[in-house]
Amino acid sequence: MIDPMLIVNHFQRKLEADERVLLMSLRQLRGPDAAMIVHACGFDGFYADCEHGMFTWEQASALCASALMAGLLPALRVRQNTPADIGAALDAGAQCVIVPHVSSAAEAEAAVRAAKYPPWGERSLAALGPATRYRSLPAGEIVRLMNDQSMMVAMLETADGVAAADEIAAVRGVDALMIGPIDLSAEMGAPGQLDHPAIRSAYLAACEAARKHGKQFVASGEIAAELAQHGARIFLGGTDVGYLISAARKAADVLRG
Repeated sequence: MIDPMLIVNHFQRKLEADERVLLMSLRQLRGPDAAMIVHACGFDGFYADCEHGMFTWEQASALCASALMAGLLPALRVRQNTPADIGAALDAGAQCVIVPHVSSAAEAEAAVRAAKYPPWGERSLAALGPATRYRSLPAGEIVRLMNDQSMMVAMLETADGVAAADEIAAVRGVDALMIGPIDLSAEMGAPGQLDHPAIRSAYLAACEAARKHGKQFVASGEIAAELAQHGARIFLGGTDVGYLISAARKAADVLRG
């Protein structure tokens, strides 16, 4: 049984053991029971989209706290690559921050500085909070634990970002790369065409860059199975809204029939 007061990143441990890990994306579920639902569905954690989902920091923190109690990974996608947003996500209890629109190594380095405590980064020191299970720990221990256990995912959503995937993956502190297919397809002039050859090439190029530098890659969509063959171990499922609509439509069809 998982000790909810144990300060550890279970998701990180599974990756170190070369196990596959699964994330559900949250856009609408806001209550602490979301963690129970995600756990009951067999996922290893969730990714709450604070860029497009209308989450307050209070709601995000409640989600993170419930996930930590359930032994799940709470990942938050921040609105912007800024110290304020990244620091707030980590203070809220996120064990993984997904940073959107990373298009260069310099932008990745800025995200790492915002996510890590000195001397590695510039994050302001937060003591009592969900991430430390509200334990009163020496400052040096907080710095060590949080720097070791917090994860940062660089989201590539532009052609420039994909072209710089190798340099971004090489940045110390970047734990994984991830493609943002919707924005990328729009920039490429094929909005929503996720089966476009250029999107497929972007996934494969970014996955290869991540593997080259010993980093993780977040696989999603119909290409996920192929990416698994290229070393991907993090798999992003659908959204809570998508699952609800899909199941509800099937139920309605059955009832009408």
